Amino acid sequence: MKNYPKILFIADEIPQSINASSIQFYRLFKNYPSDRLIVFGKKPDPKAKTLNCPYYELKYVFLERLRLSRFTSLLSDLQAMEFLAPMLPQSLVEVANAFKPDLVVSLMQHLTYYYPAYRFAKKEKLPFILFCHDDVEEFSRIHGGFKRKLLQLNGQIYRSASKRICISPEMAIQWKAKYGADGDFLYPVASSTLTAKEIDLDSLMPKKELKIGYAGSLAYGYKEGIDEIKPILQKTGTVLKIYRDENNLLPASENLEYAGFSRTAEETFERIKNECDAVILPYSSEQRFKALYSTHFPSKIAEYVLLGMPVIITGPDYANGLKWAKTKKGIFFGNSSSLPDILTDLKQNVSKLKKTLVALRDIKDFNHNQIKSKFLKLIDEARKTD
Repeated sequence: MKNYPKILFIADEIPQSINASSIQFYRLFKNYPSDRLIVFGKKPDPKAKTLNCPYYELKYVFLERLRLSRFTSLLSDLQAMEFLAPMLPQSLVEVANAFKPDLVVSLMQHLTYYYPAYRFAKKEKLPFILFCHDDVEEFSRIHGGFKRKLLQLNGQIYRSASKRICISPEMAIQWKAKYGADGDFLYPVASSTLTAKEIDLDSLMPKKELKIGYAGSLAYGYKEGIDEIKPILQKTGTVLKIYRDENNLLPASENLEYAGFSRTAEETFERIKNECDAVILPYSSEQRFKALYSTHFPSKIAEYVLLGMPVIITGPDYANGLKWAKTKKGIFFGNSSSLPDILTDLKQNVSKLKKTLVALRDIKDFNHNQIKSKFLKLIDEARKTD
């Protein structure tokens, strides 16, 4: 793209190499001209890599304390009514005005951060780009009587955006029904340095023991999903290696190991290639996750596919990642009832495994260059629209 627009990025998830949404922004903006981008948001994690552009800390100390306390639902109730919904501090308004942005970009996650981005863009009559990764009403913990007001406010903010970038086509469709506006989508962008595991298909042999890896957070119901498949792991003699520090809510066992954190996602996946035979995404069957799972698209799926290793996705039929898997020939998918057969195939059915690994190479949904090109195209379109 010629003449890159100047972007003011305002969100609680800033571009950095830690946390799923932050990693996505870090990768999308990695080669963006550093003099055309500034970031307002939480202070970067000292262990994380950041971009070369300026970062300014955006602090709402009182509101963050409320959000992380037992009063979080009360905060959501009040913010749905636009009480305690903050503006940008004057000091950062002055920074922004000196920068003279062409676009404002935010993430629809915590209203405390995307609301001031929306209001600043509106006041300055700037094109507004809004990323959507999760169901914001589900995460708000709002009391039922105030949810309608939050839907109305979110709809107002969503419709104000010049470009609405959802994490999946399913989200774009459902958000149009919910908020009354069309949206685009970008699948998660994987690391540009990630390479597939070298596997000699001709030398594959049946395995006595299977080690499968899981990377990422235990939130979003994945702790519950792992807990649900533990009896199957035990029954089939399969070891699940979780690449994070041990979690007391899900204790280690004979079939469950904690492999610890790595400094970056790339280091984690290099370890998985060396230490595991396959990777897994275990959705929970608990109904409380249904709304989330129907639109959310886990970023780890993109990484899993590019590893070139067997990928297992299990869970209920409404889970978005599972629905996607059903359209591909290179993914092992099913529910808890079919998981024992999947694990058995991975250990013993060498012919099926070879065919699956060949088909996996044909999945092109997460091509790094194509996703970044689409992103730059959406930015350019937003600038020209307004």
